[in-house]
Amino acid sequence: MRARVWVIILIVAASALAIWARVVSLDADPDFRLCWSSGLLTDEGFYTHNARNAVLLGHARTNEFNNMVLSPLVHAVQAAVFRVFGVGYPQARAISVVCSLLTLVVLFAALRRAFGERVAWLGTLMLAWEHAYLMYNRMALLETPATLFLALAFYAWVRRGEGLAWPALAGVMTVTACSIKSLCAFFIPAPLLASWWSGRTHGRNTRWEIAVTMGGMLIAGTLYAGAWLLPHWREYRHMSDFYLTYQILPRNLVEAYADVRRALLNYQYGLMGYLFAHMPVTIFLSLTTTLLAIFRQEERRKGNGAVEFLLVWMWLGTALLAFIRYAPSRYYVPIYPAIVALAAVGIVRLPDVARLVWRPGEWWAHLLRTLMLEYALYFALVFALQVPFSWDVVRLTLLLAFPLAAVVQWVLHRTLSEGGFSLAWAPTMVLMIIAAWNLWYFTGWYQNRQYTLKQFAERLERILPQGAVVAGNCAPGVCLDAPVSTMLVIPRLANYPDPIERYGVTHVIVLDGMQGEWWWRKDYPDLLRQRNRVMREWVGPYAVSVYRVPGWLREAYRWRLNSHRLPRVQDSTRAAHKVKGGS
Repeated sequence: MRARVWVIILIVAASALAIWARVVSLDADPDFRLCWSSGLLTDEGFYTHNARNAVLLGHARTNEFNNMVLSPLVHAVQAAVFRVFGVGYPQARAISVVCSLLTLVVLFAALRRAFGERVAWLGTLMLAWEHAYLMYNRMALLETPATLFLALAFYAWVRRGEGLAWPALAGVMTVTACSIKSLCAFFIPAPLLASWWSGRTHGRNTRWEIAVTMGGMLIAGTLYAGAWLLPHWREYRHMSDFYLTYQILPRNLVEAYADVRRALLNYQYGLMGYLFAHMPVTIFLSLTTTLLAIFRQEERRKGNGAVEFLLVWMWLGTALLAFIRYAPSRYYVPIYPAIVALAAVGIVRLPDVARLVWRPGEWWAHLLRTLMLEYALYFALVFALQVPFSWDVVRLTLLLAFPLAAVVQWVLHRTLSEGGFSLAWAPTMVLMIIAAWNLWYFTGWYQNRQYTLKQFAERLERILPQGAVVAGNCAPGVCLDAPVSTMLVIPRLANYPDPIERYGVTHVIVLDGMQGEWWWRKDYPDLLRQRNRVMREWVGPYAVSVYRVPGWLREAYRWRLNSHRLPRVQDSTRAAHKVKGGS
């Protein structure tokens, strides 16, 4: 009885701390350690652009970039929150905080139905405290709201045995997640493949289940297309074509190979390297559960098909992220619930798993422990040597993995079989390691948190005149709550070419030295001069400069637009409408 009371106290304390960690200092800088991409500085402004325009300026559309076309549901929620609570970073980020907490509740309910309360509590608390997930829950990005609907789809699928309405709901939630973040398209086959796979595992006929799930997807997709996509098709197609062509799809087989190799073997920019760096124990446990489920059908029989669903969820997302050219770490958020849930299943069964994996007489056990040790050893070496990728390290890992696996197998076999050593303590020890690791990371951020973005925005607002028009990659984010017109400028996507001429831009914000800013110097060589710079400060790890566009320079550029540059602008606009659907 006393032990149960202590468990309840620990769960309540951990839950309260998880909520506090999401709401404390919401106006602080993002955790820039999480990603190499400048998207942590710019993308919150992109995604809140139309909602803040609607509240501060009276109309959502002020220029060619309208993210509301890609994520209408999030835009509607943001606009409602801004109207009630005002415009600002805490208000925008609070939407993700609420969605993340709801995701935890939904995931707990799904795991409890599939595996019982022990796995449910473990999986929920681990996800609540995985810092790579937690810190993104504090940002006004699209991944966290989309993940909520992926969790709802999982919950509905787990209840599929209670009536055909549940698999239909799983299909609807899947499409809803894709309408928030198109990256979640990887999830579309997940309920279908999981139904087929679990049917084979448990010997059930799942044709009606699959058909109803597809029907739910079709109905939701038809409603979404008719109510939103078709009326905004030209703009949607133009924006999606840019993301697919210039960011997502590899251009040839060589690029595809390079993308996959980077994702699997690169510690700095790769997906698996990132996971081993930020959640080494969790990803190792999920990989172990994956391999056991592949080699042993008995492992898949637990959870009434939920193991198959989580495996498909995790590995479909991993396959997409490994294939695309641009995959910053915020894109990983939608697969974290599956990774953590599989790890929770592995923790609960850790003593049994250890005996299965380290048994001496099974060929699959030899292969399994060798694969696990090889992959973990590879990243241990690349982190120690600080090399992004090297075939020499791969060969060294292959040479060391087999003898290391044999030695570890012999030691554990003697310990478990002959020494009578108990592994009952193993789950508690693993949980303590995971908790200490994430607590150390979050505490480090909290103690050293900064407010450079907030301070920069406040100083800039004092400088900007009434009626200012501010352009640049981070302009929408920096001027989020300032009552000025802002515009994102990205070549081939929006407000390009000639933004100063067409929109009367008064100030330009540039990330010094960052990719994608070169065209400011190419198109406006007289603008980015020292005499025109009014601010230059560091926001996190980035140097941000603000340039004033003098009146005489605006007139010169306007004359350029109305003379020899006008035909080129018209031609490019006509070509965009003809080839890509325009915007």
